[in-house]
Amino acid sequence: MKKIAIYILLVTGIYSCKDVVNEVPDTPFSTTAYILNYPTNILPPARIPSDNLLTKEGVQLGRMLFYDPILSADSTQSCQSCHNQADAFTDNQRAFSTGIRGTVGKRNSMPILNLMWHLDGFFWDGRSDILRHQALEPIIDPTEMDETIGNLLVKLNNSAMYTQAFKNAYNVTEIDEELLGKALEQFMLSLVSGNSKYDRVQLGLEEFTVQEKTGETIFNTEATTIYDEPNPDKPKNLGADCFHCHGTGSGLFLRREYLSNGLSDNGDLGRGGANGNALDNYKFKTPTLRNIDKTAPYMHDGRFSTLEEVVQFYLSDMNATSAVDPNDAPNLHALKDSVYLSEAHKSALVSFLKTLTDDEFLTNEEYSNPFK
Repeated sequence: MKKIAIYILLVTGIYSCKDVVNEVPDTPFSTTAYILNYPTNILPPARIPSDNLLTKEGVQLGRMLFYDPILSADSTQSCQSCHNQADAFTDNQRAFSTGIRGTVGKRNSMPILNLMWHLDGFFWDGRSDILRHQALEPIIDPTEMDETIGNLLVKLNNSAMYTQAFKNAYNVTEIDEELLGKALEQFMLSLVSGNSKYDRVQLGLEEFTVQEKTGETIFNTEATTIYDEPNPDKPKNLGADCFHCHGTGSGLFLRREYLSNGLSDNGDLGRGGANGNALDNYKFKTPTLRNIDKTAPYMHDGRFSTLEEVVQFYLSDMNATSAVDPNDAPNLHALKDSVYLSEAHKSALVSFLKTLTDDEFLTNEEYSNPFK
């Protein structure tokens, strides 16, 4: 009996050792860097968070989440529902978006592009300071997706597809709120627009038409109204002052400050409503003009349907109202001085703005729905 017992132990030991020897060691965790492709001599150096470097696995995961209606309480809406790629990730020409409960929002859907260079907050009022935090707000907003983060994490952790995708991107076995925000952040940071006709002209690959070149000059010139001696009733304007708030210097066509542009008061306090500072009432984030031809309607409340309407608004007389204080709005001087452009110059300005359309960005398959 002792011999049999010893033999069994020896055999067991041999096979145990054999299993150990032949066991395949765990593959070290690794990811593949995601390479951003954009003209670095036109746009600024990339700004990627050091704790969320872009990887192919992370960007793909964020892309999946962005297009998946699982993020909403009833699984009927995704981020893409209000941010359509063909419209520079805005809401299909709608002034306001509608949530899963049929509730209509109060602000126009903002474009999603070149967000890595937004240094002063997100949303029209700047209430989220970090993109990964902004990404979660529409999920929990009762007027949008109306889901709780807790419920969403349960759904994601019960999904073999997502647990594997998070494992591939972040080497984790459980999905949490921080990683959810980081994944969405990765995809949105990858959405870079820098291949418009404007960019190709700067690179010497194309040329503006005469009209577009005139529009560029008007865009980048101080407003200086002169009056013809023979026809004092027909002033000529040498510029439209657009560059003060949407300068071309950085290639971003935006300005970091929150500004009031003289819109009539619709009850939305903007930045002031978010930070409680009355001096910031009626000030809003200055959006980029890149792909502006695709992001109608315009302004935070979508009140203008066309670029021509926007140009005409800025050429109208600007007066101090409850929404703009002439002693507080740094851009009011430009608005008051830009009182006239000829019809030809208005058309030229709009033509220049249309050169900021980046068709490659609007159709890039890397940004499209991965489930189709």
